[in-house]
Amino acid sequence: MPIQPPTPEQLLALVDTHHEMTGLTYPPRGLQPYYDWLLQSLHLLAESSFGALRVAPDETGPTTITITPGRATIAGTATVFDGDTKDLSTFNNDTVLVWLEETAGVGSVDVASEAAGWPAGPHLKLAEVHLAAGTITAIVDRRFEAVFNV
Repeated sequence: MPIQPPTPEQLLALVDTHHEMTGLTYPPRGLQPYYDWLLQSLHLLAESSFGALRVAPDETGPTTITITPGRATIAGTATVFDGDTKDLSTFNNDTVLVWLEETAGVGSVDVASEAAGWPAGPHLKLAEVHLAAGTITAIVDRRFEAVFNV
C-alpha cells in the first residue's frame, strides 16, 4: 500500500512530536519563521534517506575518508556495516576505488587504486576518491549503480 498523506486530524496529532527515524519534529500550525524549520527538515530527510554507506571526507586528515554505517544485500546475503574510516595517503595523485564486501553477513570496506580495478568477487561499489597533492579533490558516489544495475 502506498504512503498516503495524513488527514487534518492526523496532522494535528503530530504537532510537537519527534520522528525517531528522520529526526524531524513536527511544528505547530502557524510557526514563524517557518523557513529555518523547513530547511532543517529537508536536510534531515535527505541525510536519513541517502546517508547509508556514504563515502565522505573525514576531519582527521586531508586524505582520510569516512564510510557511514548501513545495510546492503551482496550476492543475496543481507550485510550489516558499522561504519569505518580509511586513510588513503598511500594513493596520492591517484584514483581510489572504495567498495563493500561481505563475510558471514558482516560488511567490510576495502580500497584499491583504479589501476588494480574493482574486485572480481561479489561487492558493492561505494565510491571513487580522487587524490592530488596530498588531499582529496573529489568523491564520485557509485552506490546508485547497485540500485539501478548500471
